[in-house]
Amino acid sequence: MADLSFIEDNYQGSVEAIDLWYEAQDKQRGYLGLSACGDKCKRKLWYVHNGFFGKPFEGRLLRLFQLGNLLEDQVVADCRATGFFIRQQQREVVFTQDGVTLKGHIDGIIEGIEESPVTPHLFECKSCNRKRFDDLLKKIKTLDKWDVYRAWSETYYWQVQVYMLGLKLKRAAAFIYCKDTSRLKMVRIKLDRPGTMKKLQTVFEAITSPIEPDRACPRRDYFEAKWCDYYDRCFGIRKASSLLAGSTPPWLHKK
Repeated sequence: MADLSFIEDNYQGSVEAIDLWYEAQDKQRGYLGLSACGDKCKRKLWYVHNGFFGKPFEGRLLRLFQLGNLLEDQVVADCRATGFFIRQQQREVVFTQDGVTLKGHIDGIIEGIEESPVTPHLFECKSCNRKRFDDLLKKIKTLDKWDVYRAWSETYYWQVQVYMLGLKLKRAAAFIYCKDTSRLKMVRIKLDRPGTMKKLQTVFEAITSPIEPDRACPRRDYFEAKWCDYYDRCFGIRKASSLLAGSTPPWLHKK
């Protein structure tokens, strides 16, 4: 019989048991990955890099993340069946400055796409709901093709930029899958080398600050603040900066 020791005594049924299983398997990384470098909040980046854990994800969200992984596998399979070549999945990309390391893993590199058959592109796969997908379609119709992805998601834009820079690629192809309708769109992104180098420098400066940097949200009731995993710590009575007074705590170190 399966080991169900992770399930709380007062769980309400099988679906909750599934969610509890996901929560039991979830392990926060405790380090800042390259994919998070596009986050506009320097304080959040500082928290992650310096070993603070955010609010744990509930089972429903973890299942949603897993669905995204499965959809990525399907998009990869569809691309390969069509004749496109995808390689180097989960290849590691690393940047190091003054002993501090940031690393991440790519979805892959794709070659042979119809829009530019001879140019290798960073392969990126994202999934979203219909509302977000419709917003993407609107931007595709109204913006220059090279401006679409950044306008759609600043965070995702910088994510592909740092990976392109690290792999010396000049182009990325982001495949966006609508979970509600199975519609699929591809958006191409070109490397912004000066902008990405500046972005990385900003991230390194933020995460190595001796105290927590300024937060992005101006108030605790700001509409984005309530969605942040670090809301309680950021706006709580006890601030991380108070922990830094005096001796250096053991979790604050260069990685």
